[in-house]
Amino acid sequence: MEYVSVAEAAARLEVSPRRVRQLIADGGLAGQRVGGAWLVVADDLESRLKSPPSSGRPLSSPSAWDALAALSGVKEGLEPLSPSARSRARSRANQLRRHSVSIDSAKWRSALRRRAQLHRFYGHPSVLADLLDDRRVVRSGVSAAHHHGADLVVVGDAEGYVRANDLDGVMDEYALSEASTADANVWLRVVSKGGDWLFRYRVAPASVVAADLMERDGYRDHAAGVKLGADL
Repeated sequence: MEYVSVAEAAARLEVSPRRVRQLIADGGLAGQRVGGAWLVVADDLESRLKSPPSSGRPLSSPSAWDALAALSGVKEGLEPLSPSARSRARSRANQLRRHSVSIDSAKWRSALRRRAQLHRFYGHPSVLADLLDDRRVVRSGVSAAHHHGADLVVVGDAEGYVRANDLDGVMDEYALSEASTADANVWLRVVSKGGDWLFRYRVAPASVVAADLMERDGYRDHAAGVKLGADL
């Protein structure tokens, strides 16, 4: 039987070592005490990693981006990862793929909600085309759905991703003002950790677009996201 240290198990589960020891004590993980230190049974750890993410426990931002890279087969997002991290990303991608096929978009929203922080703005309609063409912005959501074959064309809205250190500059250049959901016509998701591979693209990959559309309130937007996710 193979074992891993509590520290390694904590890193792979993205929890604290204290939480791992608690899981062992509660029977949530199989472990054995050797020489005064706890070790975790490797097979049991793998089984827990492959279990679907619960609705109350979102992935960390880097893990969410790794899973999205695996979902769309983005080599640039997977190549920098260690073999074990790459395996986890693919396992999580498969979980999300199963949820999209079963039309369980709530699991997508829960698992991926930490990938970026959503900001809603109002921008004058005359600046939206230039905003979407800005090299700092990656088109996504309703601004990228048609690119991936979704039967969805939305005129008058702009949706995309920006890095955290570019947000103020984009806001100033296009005179964007914070807006309520009802008044917003610009949705920008701000990435502060992970997701570096995304900014090599002008249009976000299908997995990212699907995740964004599933978070929209409109029925057609949401349905397009579910279908796009199911086709991955």
